Amino acid sequence: MTNSSSPHKDVADLLENLARRIRNDPEWGAGQPGRVEQGGITIFTGDPTERPHLGEVGLIEDTDAITVTAETRNTDAHEVHVTLADDKLFIGLGEGPAALRKGVSLPCPVDEEAAVATFRNGILDIVLPLRKRS
Repeated sequence: MTNSSSPHKDVADLLENLARRIRNDPEWGAGQPGRVEQGGITIFTGDPTERPHLGEVGLIEDTDAITVTAETRNTDAHEVHVTLADDKLFIGLGEGPAALRKGVSLPCPVDEEAAVATFRNGILDIVLPLRKRS
């Protein structure tokens, strides 16, 4: 049984109230810098083409390393996150609800400690030296 005087609102109620405000006020959110917080929900008001974008991801393997190259748009170096886990490379762009994440399967084990990533002019290059066989 729910208590109607509870300070917690149902998510569906929050969404409906937000949708009602947007329908009734076409200027709602105008002039806001890209996103608006309303009742714990983030609404993106800016142009979708201004959000971070991860384009083509290429993978080249040679005898010494695997090189991964990714095209990005609308992101800065501090918004790029690269992690390795279970022979998979994860590339993340942005923060919060607008963040993008893509996983790239690696064909063989790599030396995580010797990996180097560079980001310049929207191009992310990651060099992953192959793990030495013992």
